[in-house]
Amino acid sequence: MIAKRLIFFSQIALIGLIAFSVEAKQSLFTLESQKVKVTIEPSTLSIQWNNTSLNKPTLTVNGVKQRASQINSTRNTLTWTLLPSGLGVTATLTDKLLLSFSAQNIQGIAREEPLSLTWYRLNSNKAQELYLPFSEGMRIPIDNLNWVNYLEKNYSGTNTTQDLKMPFWTAKQNRRYFSWHLINPTNNLLHFSSDVNKLQMTASHQFTVLNQQQPFVVSIQQNSDWLGGAKAYRQWRIDNGYSITLLEKAKHNPDVKKMIGASQVYLFGNAGISIHDVKDWQGLNVWALKQSIFTIKKDLKQALLSANRKKSYLSKYHQHSLINTINQYLSSTFKVPNPTITDNSIEKQFQATQKKKQWISEHLGLYLIEPTKWGQALSQDVLDSLYQSGLKRLWLGFDNWLPAFFQPQVIEDAKRLGYLIATYDSYNTSIPPSHNDGWLTAQLPLMMMESCTIENADKQKQTGFRGNGFYLNPNCQLEYVLERVKDILRFGHFNSLFLDVDGTAMAREDYHSNQNEQMLLNGFNNRMENIIESTGIILGSEDGNALTTKGIVFAHGLESIGFGWQDYDMTKNKRSPFYLGAWYPDYGPAFFFKPARVKEPYKTLLFAPQFRIPLYQTVFHDEVINSHHWHSDSLKFSDVKTNRDLTMMLFNTPAMVHLNRENGQTPSSRRIKELMHYQSAFKPIHQQLWDKQLTDFVWLDESGQVQRTSFSDGSQITANFSNTAFKLESSVIKAHSIYAEIKGISPFTWEPM
Repeated sequence: MIAKRLIFFSQIALIGLIAFSVEAKQSLFTLESQKVKVTIEPSTLSIQWNNTSLNKPTLTVNGVKQRASQINSTRNTLTWTLLPSGLGVTATLTDKLLLSFSAQNIQGIAREEPLSLTWYRLNSNKAQELYLPFSEGMRIPIDNLNWVNYLEKNYSGTNTTQDLKMPFWTAKQNRRYFSWHLINPTNNLLHFSSDVNKLQMTASHQFTVLNQQQPFVVSIQQNSDWLGGAKAYRQWRIDNGYSITLLEKAKHNPDVKKMIGASQVYLFGNAGISIHDVKDWQGLNVWALKQSIFTIKKDLKQALLSANRKKSYLSKYHQHSLINTINQYLSSTFKVPNPTITDNSIEKQFQATQKKKQWISEHLGLYLIEPTKWGQALSQDVLDSLYQSGLKRLWLGFDNWLPAFFQPQVIEDAKRLGYLIATYDSYNTSIPPSHNDGWLTAQLPLMMMESCTIENADKQKQTGFRGNGFYLNPNCQLEYVLERVKDILRFGHFNSLFLDVDGTAMAREDYHSNQNEQMLLNGFNNRMENIIESTGIILGSEDGNALTTKGIVFAHGLESIGFGWQDYDMTKNKRSPFYLGAWYPDYGPAFFFKPARVKEPYKTLLFAPQFRIPLYQTVFHDEVINSHHWHSDSLKFSDVKTNRDLTMMLFNTPAMVHLNRENGQTPSSRRIKELMHYQSAFKPIHQQLWDKQLTDFVWLDESGQVQRTSFSDGSQITANFSNTAFKLESSVIKAHSIYAEIKGISPFTWEPM
């Protein structure tokens, strides 16, 4: 096959040489519109915009330089064919330059042999800064070696669907800003490298057998400021019918307004009792020693004997150990059969949970508080604590639905108090039966694993999350997905749902079903839209990437992007201050609750204010409410908490705080107090700005330590990240604080706890 392709391209090359000598006497062509003059060199795609060089000559196809043939030009249009590849190119100039590449007529593209077009190379000699929508938005000085090394190590080879959160970037060249918008965002790669101690970025597009009929289109335009690319993309979404504002969503579902001013809370703990449900430890100890239903580990038995002999209480560690032993016994005793395509097992899970409660009442009821107050994640006392603290606007989420099955009346009480209450769910990874009984969302019918698994170009099945099971095509078995979602909502009494992965735009080609990346993106959007239409719940998803936001009201992920996945100190070195923590115990995993410090270079590059820019909020502030990734709640990183809190307020995004029974049952707990403090500022600001556009972002000093955001109603928020007060007109902004000038509200100052 490779030999045939070489012969084919050689034949085209010979024809191209003849055509080039006849037709391409002119190497530069100029297009003009009312305000813009663009000069293009067709064979290298070198572009000048009003005498400003936008890129370095770089155009290659499968690594081979090209020649331009069959060139035709008018005042504002230029068409040509690249040889030896045969790619057709059209450049059209209005107020922006539209480049379109077509491979429709090319022979020789095969399943494992795509045609790779390298079409962009940053002009690092002319550019000073790059603005990339990795996470909320990154401001990257081209000559910052820390950024060069970080991007080369962590982002080279990145795609423009999942990794780039919106399909554009902007480059600053002196006082001019130029943005590049990928109209066709699929099958693209960005590569980062060092170019004489400066950042170099190249972009390529892959034409495959599945997307060959789709042209690759790029839009280039000059902007007025560093938010210009985001503003242009926002307008493009509006013009093309992709934008649905929160205001429009609220007209269809009034519950949307429950998200306005709401902090995000994840509740940890499984379906079962907690140590806080025990009122008679000595009685429970005696029962545990006498019973023969389950085996007690040696160290726990010794602790029980000692406490019984001394008439004393168990240590907290051994209290947890005893309760965990009981809960584990119940889970293994009341097991549920694996789901099938005709029975998703959700009702059986609910029934099994009721049997657990009945067993607890019959065997342990004498030693426990009243049954309506039991629970690890959300008990009645946690709910009372939240409401009595004045926290009237909250989104509450479980990591699975079983806690709601355990105490459905508490869920109803939460809704009655005005809260949105949700469970985490996902349909993207399927694992084999008995592979991991605790991973409920991935327990899908074996038939789905066999028929829906994505098959790559190399004929290998796409392994699932962290190497477990397989990733599934979102277009497959939609009816089953909708039925399971409905059952989860029905038995769990939820009025919201968090659907993992669908909002990340994690598109792949699937050769099993012959579907290209765009078809999978459509599948994610279609699935989310169908869930909303068939259930009427408030839906959120991971990231909220621009390409997969159909109908979602909120997203988790972009305000603190994940980092350091393979860093030894963060993931394995338990003595390191940067260690994130273990994924246990279930009722309060250290990974989510243990504070950690942030290691360099992540601390500076990802959390220093001078490198943050609100690109996502410029596009989506009035469309999707975004917060942190659940791996990194607002309290996770101790040494950058102040910067994160100020950035959150500056960009008007909600806090996220993890809770469980341990730290959520009293208003005096630190985590409840933090939530109250966040809401004291975020709630009144967001209630005014939720349906407004973020219109401007400026530095008020030279170093980026004092920043201001402006919104479409004239409201302004100023953040002082520095250690000293800053004088602003007639006001003084305290160090490490925000000053909010919100329409309809008296100006006020807020400082992180």
